[in-house]
Amino acid sequence: MRIIIIGAGRVGLGALGVALAMQGHELVFAARRDDQVAELNHYGYAVATKGSVEATVDVRGVRAVKIPGEEFIREVAIANQIYTSVRPDNLPEIASLIAEAILHRIRSGITQPLDVFCCENLKNAGSQLERLIFAGLPFQYAQQVQDHVSFNAAISDRIVSSQNRDESGRLLITADAMGDVLFDTLQIKGDFETLPPFKGLDNFPACIEEKLYILNCGHAVCAYLGFQKGYTYIHEAMADEGINHAVVGAMLEAQRALHQKHGKTLHYGSLIGDILESFSNAALMDTVARVGRDPLRKLQSDDRLIGPAKLAYRYGIEPTHLIQGCAAALSFAQTGDPQAAELQKLIKERGAVYALDFVSQLRPWNPLSKLISQAYQQAGS
Repeated sequence: MRIIIIGAGRVGLGALGVALAMQGHELVFAARRDDQVAELNHYGYAVATKGSVEATVDVRGVRAVKIPGEEFIREVAIANQIYTSVRPDNLPEIASLIAEAILHRIRSGITQPLDVFCCENLKNAGSQLERLIFAGLPFQYAQQVQDHVSFNAAISDRIVSSQNRDESGRLLITADAMGDVLFDTLQIKGDFETLPPFKGLDNFPACIEEKLYILNCGHAVCAYLGFQKGYTYIHEAMADEGINHAVVGAMLEAQRALHQKHGKTLHYGSLIGDILESFSNAALMDTVARVGRDPLRKLQSDDRLIGPAKLAYRYGIEPTHLIQGCAAALSFAQTGDPQAAELQKLIKERGAVYALDFVSQLRPWNPLSKLISQAYQQAGS
């Protein structure tokens, strides 16, 4: 199959790209920078896995095109699948470029199925991308797009910690050995042979909620508590007994709440031990700054911290460690992180209660707002 990956960052290269390339697909990366496009076209890249299995995979024979650009539009015309891995705040701009390319495809009379996968840590990622793309399409083409194009969600749970250079200067991605790519099977129009590490799910919305509220939650709690204690790396924070206890506690609180909601443990709830092992993997050299970045997004009402705290509270589960993680997120002041700077400015000018109202939609009279702001004040005293 011909597959386009929009976004040549850590996840695009180290999780999606390497998996699809190893399956023998014709792979095209769409990237913004001319130097990145040239490098991928000439040299490919390598992925070093660290953990229970250590190996280096040489990824060659891939192509890259500039986005935006005419070459990208031509590639979309003949593609079978598109994956986006661009971070949620970039989706509106990327959606308009995909819409333009799909419109060219439809006007060219191409009717073969096209499956688009939004690989972002978002609930309803596929429908969000679909809505953004349809907003950029003329109304008269809507039915043709619906007939021939599907919009789906996918997530990678592989921890991809860094993007560096090997001894020869070639691009080298470092990633954990563990990791699957899970995708929603309900809307797919084309052929899709499911090979590891790809796993199709028919209960995908519940699964991505579980990933956000268990895996991403634990990772974030570790980063924010680690920042408070001055750690540089995630594995250092995990070696701290107090932080480790809080991370495990937050994940278990979320797991219990999700079990109450769905009546069963789905996927990530049964993998907490493996997830914790990945967090503690010193070979990844994963930084607190990377995992904690963009705290405004991660403190949104349905994201990895506030979301499970609200769910636990709804089901009568005391969210002690989730509250601890939320409070620590309010303290995140990582240098060079624009969202961290904005958050600290907001708290300094208006206070933690206002920040929770503005960022997380937790009203001042909400019990969770009171508990989090109290924990924040206590941590700073």
